[in-house]
Amino acid sequence: MKTLSIFASLVIAAASHAATETKPAEKTEVNAPAATEKPQPIQIEVLDLEGKRFILVKTISSPEEWAAFERDTQIISAQQKDAAFTKQLADLALTTPEKEARGNELQAKLTKLQENNAAMAKTYNFDLSRQYLVVATRVRVLTALSKEEYTKLSAAKDFKPESVVNVAEDKKFLVRDTVKGAGEVETFKVQVGRILETKRALQGLIEAQPRYTKEEDKKKIEEAIRNTQTEVNKSLEEFKKTRGFEIPVEFNIQTAEAKLYTLLTDEEKKSLEEKTDSKAPAPATK
Repeated sequence: MKTLSIFASLVIAAASHAATETKPAEKTEVNAPAATEKPQPIQIEVLDLEGKRFILVKTISSPEEWAAFERDTQIISAQQKDAAFTKQLADLALTTPEKEARGNELQAKLTKLQENNAAMAKTYNFDLSRQYLVVATRVRVLTALSKEEYTKLSAAKDFKPESVVNVAEDKKFLVRDTVKGAGEVETFKVQVGRILETKRALQGLIEAQPRYTKEEDKKKIEEAIRNTQTEVNKSLEEFKKTRGFEIPVEFNIQTAEAKLYTLLTDEEKKSLEEKTDSKAPAPATK
């Protein structure tokens, strides 16, 4: 029976998927084989992170592609969990008929999982059983539009259809801002994350305030609320200053472009280094 080694790899992949803090990618030019009449330089984009080397395997260039990637990874992750659960049931089976039934069920699910993994590899140029990470390079800030707001907005002379996104048939969102560049996207997400975290802290203090009855405790909680409110106001003002608009009360951050990298094995890393070294131009002689 085929093993479940793919499962552990997919768990690692899911964890790496969430990572976006990266160093700038390096691009290495490699000359084409000598047999080619007109050699063209090959762009190999690698990324070094915490002592590991990743290579670019796919660029997702639209929100639709990103949505498809998320959907595909969610489906295969769900299948992975389902197969793992079936294996647990098979291991706990007591009777021979039950063991055979669970074993056949597990085999069918593993086969399907491997088929889908192969399809993912064909679509995204790498095997999902390997460690990978995603670097978002362009995101859009979306705010929900009511039917009345959309009607008014679309009637304006300077209305641009591309400024509105149809998330569903009855849901439209306005593109308030677009952030480009891996570093800029990471900085933006950190900034928004801090604002939301501070707002949650403020809300928690406000909700806890009525529970304090002693005068000393009341003063402490009131001071904490004032200080946290000051932090919220400061972060909101900083956001408005850097982005040019106030952060909406309700909004979505939509990934519009991203790069997928896969981790190179030691053998692949060595092969790549040898290839780039062998194709590097010879030093000039005097």
